[in-house]
Amino acid sequence: MKKILTAIGNPMLNHKIKNTENYEVLSEDIKIDEELLEWIEKTQEVDILFLCSHIIRNYKIDEFIQIIRKIKEDILIIFFEGENIESSVKEDEHLKIYNSLDLDLEILEKILQKVIQKNIRKYTSKTISISGVSGVGKSTFSTFLAKSVENQSIKTLLIDFDLEESQIRTLLKIKKQPQSMETLKDMVIHINKNLDVLSHLDFIYPQDHPIDFLKIQEIFHIFKQEYNLIIIDTSSKLENEYTKRIFYNSDEIIFLLEPNILGVKKSKNMLEVLENDWKIDFSKIKLILNKANIYQISNTIIEELFPDIKLLGRMKYNDAYNLMINKNVDKKEIKREYEKMYKRIC
Repeated sequence: MKKILTAIGNPMLNHKIKNTENYEVLSEDIKIDEELLEWIEKTQEVDILFLCSHIIRNYKIDEFIQIIRKIKEDILIIFFEGENIESSVKEDEHLKIYNSLDLDLEILEKILQKVIQKNIRKYTSKTISISGVSGVGKSTFSTFLAKSVENQSIKTLLIDFDLEESQIRTLLKIKKQPQSMETLKDMVIHINKNLDVLSHLDFIYPQDHPIDFLKIQEIFHIFKQEYNLIIIDTSSKLENEYTKRIFYNSDEIIFLLEPNILGVKKSKNMLEVLENDWKIDFSKIKLILNKANIYQISNTIIEELFPDIKLLGRMKYNDAYNLMINKNVDKKEIKREYEKMYKRIC
């Protein structure tokens, strides 16, 4: 069933579409351009957008449509131009333009029947963000998860977006800087046949300069076309607006929790912010117990404390991590553990 969003300035027509059995309408009719951008960015579920030119007030029409497509490139936009409206937008596979604003349900249904039959390209990539409180082991988990798929012909990009405590470079023994920092693609460092790393983002996004959502969209827009799997190591600092934007755009959020009393308490506080303040879709969040040992809080208690989040399993604490990190010696039992966890995640 196709998921539809309308921004046509016609709440009654939106309601009529909702009452049909063929489509799922995700929201009331949206009347403000900024609200539409945030809605699409937050949900990432929209297949088809009905858009009328008269709701676009803060942007040029072609600029606004380009922003939408950077947020979700495979969205099908059915655009209705008003009279005497001039724009440089042109039809393509994902943009259909109609001149009439005299809309009714019959017209929309005919348009839908025509375009839904066409094969709309979907991304085959998956984006996973790694989250959790400070010290839980996000960077280590992100790095070893990325390395666990290096022999599976899955083209993987590991992005270090913990700008305050960037550790991916240290964990992967990356000593050289990219030859150029003119574009994001220039900054990608090749690790092996199937693993690349995007690091040094702290050089182009200094902490004293806020990162707006368009910069985050640029990263997703560029690399989702290049990689099968994108793993993002994120910051635990909740004042970082860009982390919220990363979560909005991720297919899944892996939340690491250290299974002891302090770890549970801090994690519960952080998850409450994600749910109540950031309005993150909790169906995207999966829980993994990290640094688990024989003295941990039981899985049953964890599931009772976090009933709305699926528990994928646990990663055992192992002294061999120090050997792998400090001496670059692979330990098969740890690698197998990450390979098993990857299969649960993906």
